[in-house]
Amino acid sequence: MTSDPASPGRRRLFSAVACCALAAALGCEEELPPGMTRKGVKLDEVPATVLDAARKAIPGVELKDAWQNLDAQGKLHSYEVRGRNPNNGKTREVRVSTTGAILESE
Repeated sequence: MTSDPASPGRRRLFSAVACCALAAALGCEEELPPGMTRKGVKLDEVPATVLDAARKAIPGVELKDAWQNLDAQGKLHSYEVRGRNPNNGKTREVRVSTTGAILESE
């Protein structure tokens, strides 16, 4: 690779790194079950039963972000809620059914 910061090789490398960083920041839809899509929502739009279940599944985490998981027909399937633990800085995420059942936690 040349030392020219505008060289095509450096631009491709920068683009690849930027895409990976964006995918990590926004979350990858490949983590969803097949046929699902994700729609961002405000935390105050998430039902209390879902938020309560998320808080129990990932205690100590300050919830910050939420998404609705929609099936192929656009019907609400579940919610994803994400936040950060202020004690260790780790980001945690949980997928909760519309009835409050924990489907997945990481």
